[in-house]
Amino acid sequence: MTTRIAAAAAALLFALGAMVQIWSPRLGLTLMLLGVMAAVASVLFLQRGIQKRLMKHERFLVKLQQSVTTGTRKVERLVTAGNATASKHSASLERRVKLLAERPAAAPGPAPQVPDAAAAAPARAGIGRASTPEVTNPFTDESFRSMLAPGRVQKVAGVFLPDQLSEHEPTQWMPGDVVLSLERSTPDLIVVDEGAIRDSSVWAGAFSAVGTASMRELLDGLTWAQEHRVPAYLLPSTLAPDVHSSALRRSSAVLLPLGTEALDAAAGAPQTPLFRSLQQLAAARTEGAA
Repeated sequence: MTTRIAAAAAALLFALGAMVQIWSPRLGLTLMLLGVMAAVASVLFLQRGIQKRLMKHERFLVKLQQSVTTGTRKVERLVTAGNATASKHSASLERRVKLLAERPAAAPGPAPQVPDAAAAAPARAGIGRASTPEVTNPFTDESFRSMLAPGRVQKVAGVFLPDQLSEHEPTQWMPGDVVLSLERSTPDLIVVDEGAIRDSSVWAGAFSAVGTASMRELLDGLTWAQEHRVPAYLLPSTLAPDVHSSALRRSSAVLLPLGTEALDAAAGAPQTPLFRSLQQLAAARTEGAA
């Protein structure tokens, strides 16, 4: 609606200026310039509307892709768990059948020596501990952690390239939904890649002067992570700094790669494969920019 009004106003002003120029060239030229400015405004409004529609469609496609990926992984975990359970039951049945087959061939052993006290008062079958049969557990390789969360995949949120975290459960941030998505999913880790922000169609303007609102939303997400004690890492970009680059690097996120002193301060603590891959990626970018 705004685009149509601006276009109509541009045409009207331009035509009116062309007519008035016959009697007053200065006034006519002014009206024609106003018509040209209105035409430029209509083009800007049209471009903005197209960009909003593209952002809406991209947000829908990303959510659809995430739901399909999550459903596929859940089905794979269920199938794997079912196969493992079936294998354990099969192994247990094979052991029992083998014991039953070998039992007749076993040589009878000597009679056990029974103490006098036990012989004087034998336990009656069906009462107390004497009634409890011997039970074997074929699932002794299960741990308490695996029974609580079998096949759990680490959840990672933020702005990054999808192929960087293919082995985890990624959740891409979308404009206007950063804090709400964090409260819904509560990820285990947050990764913000400056290169992915510059290449994204929805976050590309976050570093420029017109992207103040987008950068503020990214900083709000990192503040939420700090308040909820969720680790957050920032991957630097090899491009030149922009308007809001310093604001993002002054946030609570840990800027990678960590130096030798920071790694030595961990006193040899074990590093996760995800942290090692992020550290190597940031180090490669830093060496390439040097």
